[in-house]
Amino acid sequence: MVEQCPVIRFSEIEAAVPTAPGLYEIVTDQGELLKVGISVNLRKRLIQHRQSRQSRLKLKDGGEWSNPSDVVSKQSILAKHLFFSGQVLGYDLQTEAGRKCYLEEKCHILITPTTTRDEARAIERVKEKSGAYRFGGKVRLSC
Repeated sequence: MVEQCPVIRFSEIEAAVPTAPGLYEIVTDQGELLKVGISVNLRKRLIQHRQSRQSRLKLKDGGEWSNPSDVVSKQSILAKHLFFSGQVLGYDLQTEAGRKCYLEEKCHILITPTTTRDEARAIERVKEKSGAYRFGGKVRLSC
């Protein structure tokens, strides 16, 4: 039986998240499921999401920042999803600073450590199929 750990804030990653394989879920404090993912090193992956670096969002040659298919995420697909999700009251998600503040102040992480990446992948597939997560698959513009 795989057990889920308590709620973790983005500022607590170094102290609370193991460097082990597992599944993570990013959830708003209101309970909206944003993203599910897996990693062989949960701490490293979640730090990448927390950084949400603008410099890691790259524009394709001849592309436009207003078109999600023209923007490539080189580190965190969550950064790209947030970039195109529109405004959240008090947070400009098109900026690195806005995304970082939003994640720290309005979101938390649930982790489920696993023995292997394959075990995490099996859990992730079930969760993705539920359709409960706001960010999954292709990035789309919010209306």
